[in-house]
Amino acid sequence: MKRKWVFSGILVLVIVTMLAACDKRLMFVGSSSSTKNKIAASYKLFTGTDEKKVSLKKGDTLAVDYQSEVKKGELTINFYDPDNQLVQSISTNESGNEKIEVSKDGKYRFKINGKHTKGSYEITYKIE
Repeated sequence: MKRKWVFSGILVLVIVTMLAACDKRLMFVGSSSSTKNKIAASYKLFTGTDEKKVSLKKGDTLAVDYQSEVKKGELTINFYDPDNQLVQSISTNESGNEKIEVSKDGKYRFKINGKHTKGSYEITYKIE
C-alpha cells in the first residue's frame, strides 16, 4: 500500500514538472508556418517561443516591418544568424522598420519569446 502512494506521488511530481516546462498558449492565433514572408500572432496568454527561419545569402538585405502590442508580461523579438549569434533585437510595443544586411549564407531566424504576455506581434519581411 505504501509503495502505491510513493509511486503515485512521484508520478504526480513528474507530470507537474512536465506541464510547468511546456509552452503556454491561451487563445493564441498565429500564422508563423502558413505565411511565407510573415510571422504574426495575437494571444491572451503566451509563454514560450515562436520562430521563423529565413534562408539568406551573403550580401542580402532583409527589409523588416514590425509591430507589436504588449498589454502585460514580457515579449522579446530577436533575429539570429546561422551560428545562433544575435544580429538584431527588434523593439516591442511599437511599430517600425529595419534593414538588416547579412554577412554569410545560411538559415537565419526570427525568435519571439513571451513570458506571461498578452498582446500581439506581426513581422513581415522581404529580401532585397
